[in-house]
Amino acid sequence: MNDELVFDLTRQEVPVKIAGDNYKLVELTGKERDAYFNTMGTRLRINPDGKSAGVKDFDGLEGSLVAASLKRVLADGTVAPVAQEVIQAWPARVVNALFKRAQVLSALADEKKNGDEEKNA
Repeated sequence: MNDELVFDLTRQEVPVKIAGDNYKLVELTGKERDAYFNTMGTRLRINPDGKSAGVKDFDGLEGSLVAASLKRVLADGTVAPVAQEVIQAWPARVVNALFKRAQVLSALADEKKNGDEEKNA
């Protein structure tokens, strides 16, 4: 397999409208993705064999990825981060849909599920 890999370094973005306001979900950088993994690592329960045995803290699990990925588009075209506390107050169906799409954007979702995630988000 000597197929050439060709990449565009432009981060992917998905426009989002929430309650009439404009937002965008953006692909995480490698550094941002690593920071997210580090945060998630503190939430895992590890068994004596050193393998993941589940999640010990679900508080803000989806909201933390959404907060890392979601930007509000301001009237002048600039963007501003959205606080996790704000996201956590939104309906669960909204947070979950944004979470699923953010997973796909930043290559955090299981490859097998990516097609379904894209369709359902």
